[in-house]
Amino acid sequence: MLFRTFEQRYGASGARHRARRVVIISWITLMAVTLLTGVILSQRGGTETLLPVLVRLAPLALLGIVLRTERRRGYGWLAFVSVLYIIQGAVMLQLPGLWWLGLVEALSALTLLLSAGSYALYIHRWQRNDNPPGTG
Repeated sequence: MLFRTFEQRYGASGARHRARRVVIISWITLMAVTLLTGVILSQRGGTETLLPVLVRLAPLALLGIVLRTERRRGYGWLAFVSVLYIIQGAVMLQLPGLWWLGLVEALSALTLLLSAGSYALYIHRWQRNDNPPGTG
């Protein structure tokens, strides 16, 4: 749904590459925002270690390997994990003085959810009509 205009404008192969680029950019953005919020929360909480930051980044970092492949399930899992970050951002909305950071995190996670979910839906059709995995 999200990449239908890409397909009409650039064809199946061009749309696949552009859609994948959107997913990668939204993943990088969410990683950066999560790192920033983790560091700010650890400083504000008086924690001297970066362990809470690493725990917050672990699911995204582990699913970063999905970005190198074109597998529907991987992008589906990436979309699912982004829901956790939406919830995390929504919880941060209640923190005084940091509500704006929670809003940025929730919006960047929503962007990843929509782009990875749409890519997961379209990837099967693009592969079936265009090229087998790994050739394009």
